[in-house]
Amino acid sequence: MRKGVPMKKFVFLSPGKGEIREQERPSPGRGKVLVKVKYCGICGTDMNIWRGTDHCVHGIVPGHEYCGTIIETGEAVQDYQVGDRVAVDPNIPCGICENCRRGRINLCEDLKALGVDIDGGFAGYSIVPEKQLYRLPSYMTWEDATLMEPIACALNDINRVRIEIGDDVLILGGGPMGLLMVQLAKLRGAGRVYLCEKMEGRRNIGRELGADVVVESLDEYARMSERRPEVVIECIGNPVTQEQAFDIVKAGGQVELFGDGDLTKKFSTASQVFYQKELTAVGAALNPFTHDQAYRLLMSGRMKLQPMVSRTISLDELIPLLESGYQKDDIKVFVSFD
Repeated sequence: MRKGVPMKKFVFLSPGKGEIREQERPSPGRGKVLVKVKYCGICGTDMNIWRGTDHCVHGIVPGHEYCGTIIETGEAVQDYQVGDRVAVDPNIPCGICENCRRGRINLCEDLKALGVDIDGGFAGYSIVPEKQLYRLPSYMTWEDATLMEPIACALNDINRVRIEIGDDVLILGGGPMGLLMVQLAKLRGAGRVYLCEKMEGRRNIGRELGADVVVESLDEYARMSERRPEVVIECIGNPVTQEQAFDIVKAGGQVELFGDGDLTKKFSTASQVFYQKELTAVGAALNPFTHDQAYRLLMSGRMKLQPMVSRTISLDELIPLLESGYQKDDIKVFVSFD
């Protein structure tokens, strides 16, 4: 490891345990670059890793939603150079398993991810394979670039449901992914987008981001709406709201289960409901070839993301946040390395 200006990194040791350590500047290997991280978003997956409900290799640096500036390139790097501003696609498929060969790289049998299996973005320096980079245009903000990865995941979700022009779409949950869904459903041509969220601050931001109707509960939705939605997108991962999604959707409709729920908590819906209502249930995992789509969507300027960014924190504040959870009005929090 070449000596340089010391930075800091967060090392995940085991569920509920981690350390902030000094990090000297590493050198990138062949086909890789060294990124000085600007922002790394704190994802629900990071929270689950800390709680022990999602996988992460012990002893690595988590964080998979990040961007920064290239400060060194390794051998054989061809398309990027020092000074480039970049965002990172963290998911690295093997390319040779059956799912990869069928184009289902998000279902790769040997998928590796920066921030889950390999050191990621909760560090001042991050080594990233060249093939995982996206060069940022000068007009793209760092905040938008940090949200490229969650947008890519949301695009996989929205691509897997058939939203027809004029459809009513009901989104359950106004967290980061639910608020992205509000905008993507509108871009898909939904007639009316309803957002159901119990927290007032998130409801207000949902209105700002384009939700046509915002309600606090499904009871309120049922009282005010004269029709059932053609599409319900569940972004909470709670067995109660998952069951409710199937109850409230229109006959012939679709339910997208996008909330990352707990494997130990299951919901039940009678098969007769599927039969009588002729329903379609859809899941969506990660971002199969949608990172490029997210990149181009961000360049178009059609996504409004700034209201979703609640605040930035220092790396020293990360462990207390993981221990306590988000504050009441938080939507998206970034770790800043300035």
